[in-house]
Amino acid sequence: MGMVVEDEHYYNNRYIVVTDIVEFDRVYMVDECKFNNKTYEELRIVYEKLPSYMKCKTSLPCWYGDEEKGDKYFISVSFEMSGLQFRGRLPISDFLHWENTFNELIKNFPFIKYQ
Repeated sequence: MGMVVEDEHYYNNRYIVVTDIVEFDRVYMVDECKFNNKTYEELRIVYEKLPSYMKCKTSLPCWYGDEEKGDKYFISVSFEMSGLQFRGRLPISDFLHWENTFNELIKNFPFIKYQ
């Protein structure tokens, strides 16, 4: 199964919309090799600026709810070898707002370029 790059910054492992609810598994291809302490701190600040950031989480940064607690709607992230992997389930309007804000906030981060 090949990777399908949806945009120059990310690809989707899963993106399904049913009755105005989106379920997704998306990887933003940030280049962690180019991260330093300052970049990690900037990423933490980005997380906190995103809509519905949850300060009291279980183990992963999350927004809208916490999948590990069984919340119906959520976004969570982990840093994987392939990049920042986001998983979630949300009403599409909330997701689009979150996604637009996230894309604006990370536009200056280092990304891996695939051609």
